[in-house]
Amino acid sequence: MNKAYKYRIYPTKEQRTLLAKTFGCCRFVYNQALNWRVAAYRADGTSISYVDTAKAITQMKNNPDTAWLKEVDSVALQQALRNLDAAFKNFWNNKSTGFPKYKSKHRCRSSYTIPVTNHNVMVFDMAVRLPKLGYVKAEIHRAAPSDWKLKSATVSQDSDGRYYASILYEYEKAIRPVEVDPGKTLGLDYKSDGLYVDSNGDCAEMPHYYRKSQKQLAKAQRILSRRKGSIKREPKSHNWKKQHLKVNRIYTHVKNQRKDFLQKRSAEIANQYDLVAVEDLSLKEISARHKDRHQKLRLGKAANDNGYGMFVNMLTYKLADRGKWLVKVDKFYPSSQLCQCGYQNPITKDLSVRTITCPVCGRTYDRDINAAINLKKEGYRLYKSA
Repeated sequence: MNKAYKYRIYPTKEQRTLLAKTFGCCRFVYNQALNWRVAAYRADGTSISYVDTAKAITQMKNNPDTAWLKEVDSVALQQALRNLDAAFKNFWNNKSTGFPKYKSKHRCRSSYTIPVTNHNVMVFDMAVRLPKLGYVKAEIHRAAPSDWKLKSATVSQDSDGRYYASILYEYEKAIRPVEVDPGKTLGLDYKSDGLYVDSNGDCAEMPHYYRKSQKQLAKAQRILSRRKGSIKREPKSHNWKKQHLKVNRIYTHVKNQRKDFLQKRSAEIANQYDLVAVEDLSLKEISARHKDRHQKLRLGKAANDNGYGMFVNMLTYKLADRGKWLVKVDKFYPSSQLCQCGYQNPITKDLSVRTITCPVCGRTYDRDINAAINLKKEGYRLYKSA
């Protein structure tokens, strides 16, 4: 099994300069290799392999015009080429992943990955040793067990200027699947204004961190729009860069608040229940859903502020780490339409109807809680039939 620990690092001024060069060189190598592969395919339909691109990059290092590639770690450049090769393989295996794209200096994440070879990466009590950088001060909040094996290190810089090192470990762990207790099963129905409603009738009451920060964010962005450099192709002034950093720090704070809430809530559920059933939703469709041709259900901001997809991912690996189960029920299963008596009520297709009275059994129920109960039953049935 693999697990990564992400540490915040505090590079010196010289180390920050070298990091910026490494980010730029990896981006340059990736784009250059992509350009070669596209040109070769358009010319005669041939495909250039990773080995061919690696040889070409080695020749570029001996060229005086591109000798600056020697300043950074060569292993990081090789990994950038491997990433491109993997992107092409993913594209040919599944066209829905999309054709590999060029990396932009302004829009893409600043990061590079170093595979561990010959102890080129090491973690100490208060520092991380990285190739070319040497010892970098780090906040080691969690130490890995001594029998875990270092696999790779990914160094990144967030938009707010902070640097991080994500250390990937490989370890062996025998996970024994638990026998699911029917009393420890839970169904979760997605709720746009509260993350989810569970089969016990409880709502997560997700704090809308982005909405709470909108006034502060709007003020910071208004100030940014008045700084020299806000117009397209206008040189960025020093004050524009400082204000832009303030805006990015607000976004990062909102992201960290949301992630902290989701981590705690997913861990709480994973500790209490043996099986969790969720609906296999397409969040992309939810965020752009239309009520009819002329009126939109404005769910995009709520869906993105919830972070439901991130929440499901957290639940998946936390339950798996404990030998427990996450069952995804097909999105076409009529969880909201079925009453507990088995009657499928067509009135529930109208999303504005939140409280429903069954014409067969006379039961009155909340549609979200009822959907969560149905997901719980269907999830347990799928588990038993597997």
